[in-house]
Amino acid sequence: MKRIYMTAVALLTLFTATTSFGQNEEIRQTFTIGPAVGFGHSRIVNVGYDEYFKPSWNAGVTMNYSKWEHIGISGDILYSAEGGNFKTNQGSEIDVDLTYLRIPLKFAYFFGDVQNNFRPKITVGPSFGFLIDDDLDKETGAANPNLSDSENYKTLDLGGQASLGFNLKLGERVWLNTDLYYYYGFLEIDDLAHTNNNFGLRVGVAFGL
Repeated sequence: MKRIYMTAVALLTLFTATTSFGQNEEIRQTFTIGPAVGFGHSRIVNVGYDEYFKPSWNAGVTMNYSKWEHIGISGDILYSAEGGNFKTNQGSEIDVDLTYLRIPLKFAYFFGDVQNNFRPKITVGPSFGFLIDDDLDKETGAANPNLSDSENYKTLDLGGQASLGFNLKLGERVWLNTDLYYYYGFLEIDDLAHTNNNFGLRVGVAFGL
């Protein structure tokens, strides 16, 4: 756990130091930071059972550096609740909860002019997940060959995330950030070739420094 938080702090420090390099007014005005929350649907892929809606949510901090008119570099540090919800061929329901410290790093493209109050955007980039906790319904899952026991989930998840959204200016150097995001996992999260997959809506308020 300590290593996970140290990694998050190091990435946040590096991001902040990079965006504030030079300590001049022009660069400081291009950096925004603020809280963000998201809600959506999470999946564990390749299980082989019928899937049901699995509510997922995340909350944390979002940051953006956009010195250029159309190009930006964004990063989030999120507490992310994921997993999957299934029903076996025998009718048993299985609920898997996977909790990650998730850090998406995103390349952003902003449409419109920099002075516009409403700016659509697209983002794409890698997303790192560090497993904090996992839980599997033991009563139905322990004798189930298609799902791992809770102690067998891997500590690192890596995938790609893309989003479509917009920034809306609420006031002087205050922006509402809205993103419809999709995440596709590249790494297997256990020894049974399963991967993470989720999508949802994330909303945040960013303040210029």
